[in-house]
Amino acid sequence: MEYPIWHLTMLAGGFWIALIGTFHVFLAHFAVGGGLYLTLSEIYARRRHSPVLLAHVKQHTRFFLLITMVAGGVTGVGIWFTIGLLSPQATSTLVKTFVYGFATEWVFFLCEIVSLLIYYYGFDRMGADDHLRMGWLYFLFAYLSLFMINGIVGFMLTPGAWTTTHNFWDGFFNPTFWPQLLLRTAIAFSLAGLFGFVTATRIPSENGGDSAREGMVRLAAAWTILPLLVCVASGWWYIHALPQAQQEMVLLRSARIGGFIKVFLVFAGAAALGALVLAVKMPGRIRFSLALVVLLTGWGLIGSFEFVREAARKPYLIYGHTYSNGMHVGTEEATSAKGYLATAKWARIREVTAENKLQAGAELYQHECASCHSIGGPMNNIKPWAASLTERGMTSLLGAISKVNPAMPPFVGNQAEKEALAGYLSEVLGGRKDADLGAVAIAEENTEIPPFDPNTAQYVLLAWPNLGMTMVVQSQGAFILRPPSLELNAQLVKRGESPAKVTDGVELSYSIENNAGAGTMKALPGSDWFRTALTVSPRKPNGALNPYPLATITAVDMATKALLGITRVALPVSDEVACAGCHGGGDDKGNISGETGLNILRIHDRLNRTNLVAQARAGDKAKPVLCTNCHGDPLTGKAGRSDLLSVSAALHGFHANTLKGQGAEACARCHPSRPDGGTRFQRGLHAQMGLDCTNCHGPLEDHAIGLLKRELESGKRGAKRLISQIAPQAADKASIPPRTAWVQTPDCLACHKDFGVPDPSQAFGHWTKGPDERFRTRLDEMGALSCPACHGPQHALYPSLNPYGKDRDMIQPMQYQKLPKPLGSDGNCTVCHKVKMDIDGHHPNTIRK
Repeated sequence: MEYPIWHLTMLAGGFWIALIGTFHVFLAHFAVGGGLYLTLSEIYARRRHSPVLLAHVKQHTRFFLLITMVAGGVTGVGIWFTIGLLSPQATSTLVKTFVYGFATEWVFFLCEIVSLLIYYYGFDRMGADDHLRMGWLYFLFAYLSLFMINGIVGFMLTPGAWTTTHNFWDGFFNPTFWPQLLLRTAIAFSLAGLFGFVTATRIPSENGGDSAREGMVRLAAAWTILPLLVCVASGWWYIHALPQAQQEMVLLRSARIGGFIKVFLVFAGAAALGALVLAVKMPGRIRFSLALVVLLTGWGLIGSFEFVREAARKPYLIYGHTYSNGMHVGTEEATSAKGYLATAKWARIREVTAENKLQAGAELYQHECASCHSIGGPMNNIKPWAASLTERGMTSLLGAISKVNPAMPPFVGNQAEKEALAGYLSEVLGGRKDADLGAVAIAEENTEIPPFDPNTAQYVLLAWPNLGMTMVVQSQGAFILRPPSLELNAQLVKRGESPAKVTDGVELSYSIENNAGAGTMKALPGSDWFRTALTVSPRKPNGALNPYPLATITAVDMATKALLGITRVALPVSDEVACAGCHGGGDDKGNISGETGLNILRIHDRLNRTNLVAQARAGDKAKPVLCTNCHGDPLTGKAGRSDLLSVSAALHGFHANTLKGQGAEACARCHPSRPDGGTRFQRGLHAQMGLDCTNCHGPLEDHAIGLLKRELESGKRGAKRLISQIAPQAADKASIPPRTAWVQTPDCLACHKDFGVPDPSQAFGHWTKGPDERFRTRLDEMGALSCPACHGPQHALYPSLNPYGKDRDMIQPMQYQKLPKPLGSDGNCTVCHKVKMDIDGHHPNTIRK
């Protein structure tokens, strides 16, 4: 904000740091280790009284001088030039904090230059002891330079107490100073050996050169391999010296960092193997070429370590002080309130308007994103990610970006600026132009009510689904979370003054419209009702959404084949899951297309170090990801992994940040509850009274906290972090009780205390204690009937208004009592009892009018 920005597109900031920075660090570490290598090599040559070896050491010194002083010096200037352009704010802070540290290092560097020049040009002019002393002086000054830079570089990742004291020494001797110094020292010595191979393999054969060459190659091999063992040990020390947040970033959160750790180990192994191979005698031309190849493994070794260190401090340049885009920590709220563009001194656009929205988005991208991301470049290319989210999805993500991905700084700006950046990313860079889901026109159909004569009928047949809405959550070829399966329950009641439930000697059958399925139902062992598991498509044969297919249930006397009863029931099932609204790839049918599914898996891979996209796209071996193999789901009985969050906790916990503050609208962004959608499953009594999802389940944020608290009790990974990130909307975080998804649900009797007049304010936070107390499995006080048998399924409580036909959910109340209310309402006990009742048998207030 205080400085101009370097306008970058394809070759963004990360590219230049990677290109110039890693090459300079490669040479700088060689300059340290190579100084000791030179001095000890000269001692070795003089003790052997070998003119050939001394000539080689002099030749290696010339090579060393050109590499370190010329190439190293030029790239060192390049580093300052690059960071000054890319990160002027952080560079200013470093210079102001460590001005005397830098000054000291520059003195040491000057002494390096002088001592190395004297060492080289004095090779044949100085006495042996004086010459060696100059070599030792060079190494001393080189190592002191490393000592100083190590403290400053380590400060950027682990500033320690400096963030509160601003004391020079607190910042310099930071928590990772010593392990990093040991690691860099080991790398420096190993690089000296790798560079040693390049000149050692060129020793000519004349005058005993063969013996000298083999001796120096073996010496270079020892210099390479032994420090590599220290590299691995000190690397482990370095990672475990990191504060918890940075350590989790390295070990758990970032797939990229995990990959670079593996690359570090691979290059270390390759360098060691190469050194062993080079120690074997072979033709000189092959050996020299191999030495150059092995030398590159050293660049990979130091480069991968630098990538780990750089990535581990994300989202900061100076941890806890300056974000990677140059914003000072702690200024976000004030800047967002005023608007980023209005406060940025070098912004060309000062305010977002309808006319300049995309241009303002491009300006914001340069200020807040370009320091790390490229546009179609080789590093951190943002275009694939921009293409995987719609503008709405990108807006939601930007609002929670630092929580969703801890490697990202928070978006700073007002709502208009957030939408402008989202539009630029999605539309311009991602090439997307997605329209919001439009209103769905629903043609209401007449519902045929089966006949029932209360004067002659001997039986009442009741049927209900296990859920008020079964969500089908699966993507074509990408993943399966919830298949189109539900349960159908039924009870056959023989009417009389004391009705009886019948299970013996009868057969219950079902058939689903459009030939979608038929079969018989089995009586549950030890119970008095029937149940069957169904696979029901939410689509008609022509592909049109059909979220409430009707099933016809019949009861037949097995001996006489006489029809005892017949009824119909809606089977609520819908795949209108609005993932495409944010993740793109909509197929105009409202379900999750293959593209949508892959976009979701890409985000999962990025944030959780998985490889699910590759699994889903593995050619002939491709198979959709089964989400519940890892994430448990009490609804379907899938246990998942014991260390991972349940499906419900993971999904609600993640989206509680991206959909924050939206109330019931947040629910409709995923669930098929949109009032203008194709399902509109909020169709029961509660919805008609003006209640929505949040009255019982709480806002998304509060709902997620309850689920995550239960997961936290089991020590599930990620639960604590997510809870800490979520800001509850309707209740104090500490007061929200934990609950297990699907096992514990809002307790009806919390509102309907003693089955009296309801108090909706008591719904949220009062959960059933176990499965038997849930509405869908609870029995009346006589143990005779299940609650949904008389009241209808949850979300479709009688009286229910189904958008596909006003009686579609009301078939049984209309069939048996010609009244759109719970069975038995208004004194209609005769539905089952055949006589009026004057006691509340099923529960208090049963017979009230």
